[in-house]
Amino acid sequence: MNKLCLSLLLLFTVIVNSQNLSELYNDVKSSVVVINIITVESRKVNDDLNLLAKATQGSGVLISEDGLIWTAAHVVQSAELVQVEFLDGELFEADVLSSNPLADVALIKIKGEFHLKNKKVAKIGNSDMQNIGDDIFVIGAPFGIKQTLSKGIISGKHYLDPSNSSLANVEFLQTDAAINHGNSGGPMFNMKGEIIGITSRIHSESGSFNGLAFAISSNTAKKTLMDEPNLWTGMNSILVTGNVAKALNIPQESGLLVLSLSSKGAASKIGLRGGFIEATIDGVKLLIGGDIILNFIDVNFSQSNFKNLIKTKMDTYKKGDNLSMTILRHGKIISLEFIKE
Repeated sequence: MNKLCLSLLLLFTVIVNSQNLSELYNDVKSSVVVINIITVESRKVNDDLNLLAKATQGSGVLISEDGLIWTAAHVVQSAELVQVEFLDGELFEADVLSSNPLADVALIKIKGEFHLKNKKVAKIGNSDMQNIGDDIFVIGAPFGIKQTLSKGIISGKHYLDPSNSSLANVEFLQTDAAINHGNSGGPMFNMKGEIIGITSRIHSESGSFNGLAFAISSNTAKKTLMDEPNLWTGMNSILVTGNVAKALNIPQESGLLVLSLSSKGAASKIGLRGGFIEATIDGVKLLIGGDIILNFIDVNFSQSNFKNLIKTKMDTYKKGDNLSMTILRHGKIISLEFIKE
């Protein structure tokens, strides 16, 4: 009799949990959006420079009644056009307001007047209150399959580099919930239906989900996008060192290679140029031919703590102050000056 009661209790518990997840999904699904992106890159074919338009897709989550949406920085970083699609089929264009590529989070806002109608704003939770082993679920559009639900646990909590003050608050939540291409930027929810993370990346040798995925914690997103918003540069870039730096004739140990740009971002507006030649150097796939930033406001990119130095120095400048950077462009070192907005 006791075994029968225990079996019935376990069955009842499984059913209740299943119902709870189904109810949670139905409660929050209207806040989850598909983000359609158009990027434009230059490519050199023979001696002609052509523009190549590329369509990509990601996910996001509505966090305010006036149309603010959280997503991943890599989804929108060099976007020319951002379109948001809701569950009810409504489509809107959006602007990128803030982006932090290091933390891989971005804030976009729907253009013009926005009305919720039957949509719901997702509640932001406190990721510090979540523990390893807690149940979570993720909603997104893996491979374009919209409103896909996957469930898992928090497998770990990680910081990029606790010894580096500029990275100390960038926290990743590790999960075994299935995340694939197209999920990026979508929300990770706790079992209260609160956002506790923004899906960012997977670790996989095959390119598809392999049981190891990461989301940026909600507290990191809140700090970098709401409390201390970052400028959207509209620039995809990579720090090149070693043999790659030598192959590109960089006259110092390292530099920041500009890969691609959005014409709407700050980097393009101050005159930086992206790459146009696909190349593989020392096993690294790159888009070369663009500018290489050697220093920014007199901070050299060969310095190991250049992120800290730039952040500290930028805090001393006011709106309207003159700023400068030194770049390597087609073998020539030139200076660019611009005004802090």
